[in-house]
Amino acid sequence: MSIWATWVEADGRFLYSLTDNGGVEITKERHLALLDAGSGGKVIRPGRKGVPEIAEPAPPSAEVLRDVERSWRDAELNRYEWVVTRHRDEVEMDYGTSVDLEQFAELMAYRKALRDWPAVEAFPSIEHRPQPPTWLIDQPAS
Repeated sequence: MSIWATWVEADGRFLYSLTDNGGVEITKERHLALLDAGSGGKVIRPGRKGVPEIAEPAPPSAEVLRDVERSWRDAELNRYEWVVTRHRDEVEMDYGTSVDLEQFAELMAYRKALRDWPAVEAFPSIEHRPQPPTWLIDQPAS
């Protein structure tokens, strides 16, 4: 059984049909391979003579990478906000604090590094993200 594949420029995708749709003829096996590749993150694009070919997707743009890193940074700031709030509440109420002054200073330094992250030359490289103090990672969830 053959399948017909035609590139639809307006949609940026292939239209597959069991009848001749003006495209190129491909085998059922090739159609399944294309579907599998597409669901696995690959892109399907027209190759020579319109034959569907599997390709790697284009890397994300610099703008997308910056947006992703800003979202990560915002999530990190929110993730540990409760530790800051708890500490300030404990100080205000004159209770014993859950983190000592050195830990709180490390937390504040981490939060400052997060806020400064978009202005750092290495931004948005994931490998250069600010790292939380090791004790902070072990804090129980709020």
